[in-house]
Parts: sequence; C-alpha cells; structure tokens
Amino acid sequence: MCEDEYKDYIYQSFWFKNEIKEVYYAGNGFSMFKKGMDIQESFDLAVDMVGDKDAFMPGLVKKIESLLVEGNFIYDYWEFGDEDFSLYWFIKKSVYREKMKVIRDWIKYEELDDLIWFEEQK
Repeated sequence: MCEDEYKDYIYQSFWFKNEIKEVYYAGNGFSMFKKGMDIQESFDLAVDMVGDKDAFMPGLVKKIESLLVEGNFIYDYWEFGDEDFSLYWFIKKSVYREKMKVIRDWIKYEELDDLIWFEEQK
C-alpha cells in the first residue's frame, strides 16, 4: 500500500500490561518472553507465535481485529517491553470513533481497564 492509500486511515496504538496473559491467555508462547531479551530473541519469539494460531499474541490480535471488523483496518506491527507491549493498526477514518467505542466497551465489559489502554486520536 502506498502512502496515499493511508490517507483514509488513522494510526492507532494499543498498550497492554504483560499481566494480561494471566487473564486473556491461550497457548504458552508469550510466557517465554523474558525481561532483558535482545531484539533478535524477541523477534524470533514473535515469529514463532505467528505460526501458532493458539498462541497468546495471535489470539489477542485476532480478538482486537474481530472488534474492528475485517475491511476496517490494516494491522501494522507490535513492540515488546519489559512490563508491557504495544500493537498497532491503521483504522479507517469513517469508522474510527465507532470502533474505538466498541473496544472501550469490550475493555470495560471484560474488566481489563487496568491492563489495556489507548489514546484516541483527534
């Protein structure tokens, strides 16, 4: 996709505390992430999890994407940290506010307020 094609999207990041794996968890790949892993080890772990549809990270990405609804987003990438991690999407401007409300409602319903956060773009 060229840069002009992104003009109809808003770039959105979502942050997750690592403790979310204790609440929203499938598989054991994510638990292999250790504090102090170098970038190559983190990358290798993420690549391994992508191939495992039951692993934590792909399951979480799939859940967020089900809330955004196919056709309304482009998944970009992830970042790991020692105490949290981030996931990034381009979300269509035409549905952005509606989808942010859906995700906010899901976070509240699942009682994940302390584990997931995002800043809505203006």
